[in-house]
Amino acid sequence: MVEFTLKLDIEIFKLAIVTLALFILYKYHRIFETALPPNLLRRGTYVTVIFWLGFLADVMNDMYPTPFTKILDDIIISFALVLGSYYLIDYMRKVRVNVTPSKALSGDSNLPNGAHIITDPNIPAVPELIRGKKAIALSRNPDPFKKMGVPYLWLSKVPGENTIDPLRLPAILHKLVESADRDTVVIVDGLEYLILENGFNSVIKFLTTLKDNLLLKGATLIVVADPKALEPSQMAILRREFREIPKEGQKS
Repeated sequence: MVEFTLKLDIEIFKLAIVTLALFILYKYHRIFETALPPNLLRRGTYVTVIFWLGFLADVMNDMYPTPFTKILDDIIISFALVLGSYYLIDYMRKVRVNVTPSKALSGDSNLPNGAHIITDPNIPAVPELIRGKKAIALSRNPDPFKKMGVPYLWLSKVPGENTIDPLRLPAILHKLVESADRDTVVIVDGLEYLILENGFNSVIKFLTTLKDNLLLKGATLIVVADPKALEPSQMAILRREFREIPKEGQKS
């Protein structure tokens, strides 16, 4: 007959909590997939499952103790802690990109602070719009910004200089917002690539959140969008959220 002690009750409670966490991960996995990088979500699930096995072994040891079960739970939970720490350190190392806004071009810009959209994918107007301001770009093709001397985040799944995974929207958001101020212009290029990797709904949520955070800081946001690459309904949403720079203002 199993005797329910306070220690056993606590172990069962911990097992129930982790079981609930796994259930939530399973039931709402689509929500988590839109907010977290797939690799991080997958690794987090692995660690949670291992913790669940450790707590299960702990309960079994309290109910049916043996020399083996006395150490099994400690081994499993210790492994989960080590693995979780490794995954976290690895994720932080890959996410960290040492890029901050800086002034690339001298002069004065007549672009008012706010959220704007440019519909010319060749971005000829950007140099004039960022003169005298600190700038940072998010781009699939960073070469034009490199030539301008504008610091950039390169949207790429391949690790390299200044690269950041396009699926890591929360990390991108944090990086673009953290060092922005009233004198900063954030340029989002490669919109079509972001949509390809994340879907339009996730990207528009990312852009509106980025816009709101930058406006609170008094900074400026420029989104480069090609109407030919987007659906009319998508362009309509973008034009509602962002002030379109007139065609004459998009000419260098």
